[in-house]
Amino acid sequence: MATLGTYCFDGTNFAQATSLYTDSTLSTLAPDGYYGQGQIVRQQLNGVLLNAQPCSACVVPCGTGLSASISNQNGVFDANIDLANDLGAVIIRCFMGSSVPDGIIATWNSLTTNRLTAADNHNGVVLLNGAGVQVDYAGILNQGTGLPTYVGNQNADLLSNSPYDSAGSCPTQGTSPSNYSLVSGSYVDQGTTQNVTIASDAIGYGSDAGTITSPVFTMVVPKTSVTPTPLNLKIFAPLCGTAFNWEVDCPVALPSFSASPAQSTIACATATTTYYFVRNATGTSVPYTVRTNTIPEIGNFVFTSSDGSAYLNDTSTIQYYIIANSTAIGVRNGVVVSSVNCSGGGTALTSFFATSGTTTLNDGTCGSATGTLLYHNGTGTLPQVGDIIYAGSTSGSQTVSWTDYRGMGPADVADGVVTTAIVNASGVVQTTYNCP
Repeated sequence: MATLGTYCFDGTNFAQATSLYTDSTLSTLAPDGYYGQGQIVRQQLNGVLLNAQPCSACVVPCGTGLSASISNQNGVFDANIDLANDLGAVIIRCFMGSSVPDGIIATWNSLTTNRLTAADNHNGVVLLNGAGVQVDYAGILNQGTGLPTYVGNQNADLLSNSPYDSAGSCPTQGTSPSNYSLVSGSYVDQGTTQNVTIASDAIGYGSDAGTITSPVFTMVVPKTSVTPTPLNLKIFAPLCGTAFNWEVDCPVALPSFSASPAQSTIACATATTTYYFVRNATGTSVPYTVRTNTIPEIGNFVFTSSDGSAYLNDTSTIQYYIIANSTAIGVRNGVVVSSVNCSGGGTALTSFFATSGTTTLNDGTCGSATGTLLYHNGTGTLPQVGDIIYAGSTSGSQTVSWTDYRGMGPADVADGVVTTAIVNASGVVQTTYNCP
């Protein structure tokens, strides 16, 4: 079993050093053997350090969740997660405990991510920066800094005790946090410290005025190439007595939804574009309970790419996207901030008549009466594949769906069926059949 010790080396860092010593004058060589620092291991043989090797025990696989509770201590907690060779969105979720907020930042391929949202953000959960101003997502003014974003429960002590750079130890606040590395599933104190300074813009914790003051936060890291495979995740816990947990999913394609192009109003409109979103989660321990919504809800991040590399409407001006000609989601700075029923103002539609029932046979309703008035948004007299069926005469109306084949014709007559069609749950015609 490895033990912690203090050694000196003759280079600018451990990876480039030639030898290890037990004294600061570099006069006494450390015993031959294996030594590790951070995420590398080197063997000293005959007083010379051999090539650096990755520390296999220092990497955990994606799909892993981990909890940590450090009593009466502060720290910076470093972990490396193996994402393997898959491509897609890496979803990271974290819960920072009920009282002490912590910082989080992920690094993959030298690119840092420190942008987070939470379940019901803008829908009962209020995220604040250090000045007490509500923000659309945690870290909105912290982008491009390469610094962690502090989330969890609102706590004024986090900012008032900064900088954390004094000698000493907890329970005295303001001391330099100890460095920890994740080894074999547990955080190990590395015997060193680092100074931490927190800016107001780096804070995005949950307000005490919110319905949930310390929600589960969600972050998306796009993995756009096979290599590199490790992702580094750091938790900054400068306040004494931290407790947190996190989980990192393996890369996946985000769930998709169809909606209209961006518009400035909530007027109903046809869904013609594919977008993507990430679900939020609830809970206080891993694994969290991930929500199962099939379209974005308030507080979800939304994207134009399935790997999460491009946020939808990443601007401060709200834009609306109409889903299934019924729901208008308002998106600002890449997050859904509102969701309401869309309003009238849809385009005029073409009328047609349909049978009252359906059949599994494509010609089963041919020759039947067409007595039900419906509408479609196509250019022809009758709906074609890809057209949308509505109950009313404008696109602001409710869509209509059915299973199996239903007869359709241009008039309300006893033997009016000309074609039959199957329509999906969104009202979109999937297939048609022309009656003989």
